[in-house]
Amino acid sequence: MAGLFIFEGPDGVGKTSTINEVEKRLHIAGQDCVCLSFPGKEQGTIGAHIYKLHHDLARYDVSQISQLSLQLLHVAAHVDAIEQKILPMLGEGKTVLLDRYWWSTWAYGIAADIPAPQLEAIMTIERLVWRGVIPTTLFLLSRQQSLVPTHLAHVYKDLVRQESDNYPVIAIKNEDTVDSISEEVAQLILTATCAEQHSLAGVPIT
Repeated sequence: MAGLFIFEGPDGVGKTSTINEVEKRLHIAGQDCVCLSFPGKEQGTIGAHIYKLHHDLARYDVSQISQLSLQLLHVAAHVDAIEQKILPMLGEGKTVLLDRYWWSTWAYGIAADIPAPQLEAIMTIERLVWRGVIPTTLFLLSRQQSLVPTHLAHVYKDLVRQESDNYPVIAIKNEDTVDSISEEVAQLILTATCAEQHSLAGVPIT
């Protein structure tokens, strides 16, 4: 398993542009990696349909949708991507770069005033589907000019405090050029994957 690297943060902090550039640099460095996103936009997937529904209800003749129902749909897309793509790719030794994680479900759900017990209930399924796999590193991006609601920013800070003991969380202030930030992140990923490979090499085969 090469590694699972998460890119998190509120809308508008540059996650997608950063992750795309990081993927290019890792390919150039010879890293076997793939870039995926939650809920996903790849044609022919449930994630693509949910993404379109989320951003254009009228197109599907839906007048409105509750916030809890929306997050349930997102979790369904996550589960499908985890089972169909992410876990198999990790099993093949690929490096997976994932745009968003369950952090976004929690942060946006709390910001939308969904009761925490309801969010915990729907996310229990997603956590089970991960089968104990945790991020090699989670990169939390922020940007000064991004108009992030205060409440949402606080939820992300709470997640950092909650999850930092479980896996590395690296804060990235996305204030420099895309080239500079993506180069920094790509080097961190290469270092982490090399360290993991050396660690696995030292494990005796039983």
